[in-house]
Amino acid sequence: MADNELHHVHTLLLQLQDVLREKFELEEEIEVLPAALKEKEARLEAANAKYVELNDAYTKARQDATSNSIKYDDAVKARTDAEKLVEKITLQREYEAVTKQIDEARVVENALLKARNASNKLVDELDGQLKAQEEVCDVLKAEVEEEKSKIDGILKEKNEKIVDLDARCIQIKAEGISDDIYAKFCRIVKNKNGLGITPIIQGQVCSGCHMILPMQFVNDVRLGTSATEYCPYCSRILYYQEDEEQIDLSDFESSEAGEDFFADAISDDDFDNV
Repeated sequence: MADNELHHVHTLLLQLQDVLREKFELEEEIEVLPAALKEKEARLEAANAKYVELNDAYTKARQDATSNSIKYDDAVKARTDAEKLVEKITLQREYEAVTKQIDEARVVENALLKARNASNKLVDELDGQLKAQEEVCDVLKAEVEEEKSKIDGILKEKNEKIVDLDARCIQIKAEGISDDIYAKFCRIVKNKNGLGITPIIQGQVCSGCHMILPMQFVNDVRLGTSATEYCPYCSRILYYQEDEEQIDLSDFESSEAGEDFFADAISDDDFDNV
């Protein structure tokens, strides 16, 4: 492939890389965006569950209070009716029986009075708790609605940007990137932290993964025997870049030269798992 044509493809890929990086960053932001909303929704759900629990307890307490009040009124009536009978009794045995009945009625009456008062007190306490919990639910509901509205606005803005970036990607692709290279490159950029094309530095090192490449492979990249050469270690697209600065290559990992080097090279099928 001619140098100017190869340079054109690499230039397009570098432009595409910047656009894809921005697009994928936006997509990641969109994924984590609902986290705050989910946390508020969970709090609202828990608050609603507590409200239902309190309401059930309040309903039962009111039923118990009503029942105890009726029983207390019946006990009072039973005692007063018995006391009225005393005035009409003439026999000592009957008098003792009615007096005993009155004493027993007073015991029941006092017990029911305490039960009625306790029930009424519980009703008042639960009523206060229920109203307070209702206010909590209202506040959390307002926060959830506000967060939803906020997220909807942000999502709309980010999705609009993504649409524009997608259009830019298609425009760049149309300028000279094949369908096959475009599909592979998009996956590489997404899975390699936004870096899909990288130069060979120091004459023999992949600047993406810092692995030392064999000279024959480097020469193939330099001569442009193919439009794209992929690093057999990190799968990024490589291009040759003149670099006069020298370093000690022992600082990098090296590969075995010759055919054994390419035996483990990444094939086209491996890009499905990049």
